[in-house]
Amino acid sequence: MSEVSVLARRIWDVLVERGFDPVLRRGGGDAASYKEETGVAPPAEAVELWSVLGGRDILGMDLEGAQSAGRWCAARADEAESSGPGVPYEELDGSSDGAVRMVWWDRGWCPLHASADWAVAVDTHPGAKGQVGQVIFCDLDVDCDREAVWGSVAEFLRDVLAVVSSDALIVENGFGLLDHVDNWTCTVLMAVRELGLARRDGRPIPLPGIDHPKP
Repeated sequence: MSEVSVLARRIWDVLVERGFDPVLRRGGGDAASYKEETGVAPPAEAVELWSVLGGRDILGMDLEGAQSAGRWCAARADEAESSGPGVPYEELDGSSDGAVRMVWWDRGWCPLHASADWAVAVDTHPGAKGQVGQVIFCDLDVDCDREAVWGSVAEFLRDVLAVVSSDALIVENGFGLLDHVDNWTCTVLMAVRELGLARRDGRPIPLPGIDHPKP
């Protein structure tokens, strides 16, 4: 099995071992359904992830399956493309380091998690200083950054595994929560993002009880 499949299975096993069975929230679908919706083939790493955790709720962080990811991506891309060519929103900061293209949404971004507020996606159409396969975080306000946080899907999953394995994790009403050093409470998604940003920027992890996962 690939590293992505191994990590996804390990996340599943940890959740089950701890009594937090991942709940199926959305239908899975397959890679063909994603391409039918978007016109773009999904990245191989996303397909591997979907085969184990597609459509699952990880303590409040819903992961997409192929069908839901395709529908969401196509809808956002249609919104972006209908606004005209080039950069649809001049207010958008894009990626300040040039790793992510400065657009509202791109069909080359395959969402692993998506909501009305945020998306985490595999980037197959990176900026000039980015790399194919990087995983980006998008705050969907028009004046917010799109930023490359993880180098790959495997790196993203290592951070998910570190968060759900942590003894500091508290689960309330099915939602995973962790304390931040700045005195606020992180959801699973925000904790995974904080872990990724800390590694990327070479600074201490602001989540007590969690260490950087080994490569």
